[in-house]
Amino acid sequence: MIHNVYKKRGETPLECLKRFAKIFAKDDSNLVGQKMTYMGRLDPLAEGVLLVASGADVRRKEEFLGLDKEYEFVALFGFATDTYDILGKVINETNLSELDENELRKVAAVYEGEREQKYPAYSSKMLASKNKEEIQTKKINIYKIKFHGLDTLNSKELFGRLLMDITRVNGDFRQVEILNIWKEKLLGEGIESKNYFLGRFTAEVSSGTYIRSLVNDMGATLGCGATTLSIKRTRVGDFSIKDSIK
Repeated sequence: MIHNVYKKRGETPLECLKRFAKIFAKDDSNLVGQKMTYMGRLDPLAEGVLLVASGADVRRKEEFLGLDKEYEFVALFGFATDTYDILGKVINETNLSELDENELRKVAAVYEGEREQKYPAYSSKMLASKNKEEIQTKKINIYKIKFHGLDTLNSKELFGRLLMDITRVNGDFRQVEILNIWKEKLLGEGIESKNYFLGRFTAEVSSGTYIRSLVNDMGATLGCGATTLSIKRTRVGDFSIKDSIK
């Protein structure tokens, strides 16, 4: 069977699989003793649709890995990080006093269509590579991307959001070091409080597309940098988030 499971923000896919097996599968006689595997990854700070196969369907993993996907995501402008999301070290920073929504719409439109996308340095693909220095890319297709508007958070509000999200993640993801960096950037001595810009987007993409790479690339195109604040996967193939097991 194929199960449409909602991966929570902060969980790894393996933690999500174990939660599903513990809470749901134990009460289903058809699942007791069955092998299970998740099909496709989601970053710890991403949430949404995660497909889980059980029984004979675990052998169909490659079939489901190739399905198209839809996402909702939020980009934090003015920062670039080494992971392309907030769970990374800030490597570039731009002081933004304003951001033009029309420019964001134009940049989003530029990224529609087929392109070669570079894998993030911190990704399952790159971690599995024997040559860590080699820049690996994959041909992807961004069928549609839409900008939905800008929000702002002040320094304390943004750090509060980062603290809440990053501390949800278990395991060794440099959380303490990363939070200290963000605290210094946002609330350090001599740092004036300001508003930070958050852009809301949706995208329909081919399999293998990294949303956080897309955000990083858009930030580079704009010249101000951008990193990913949140990702929600709303569809995998015909499996929709509204039908997910939570």
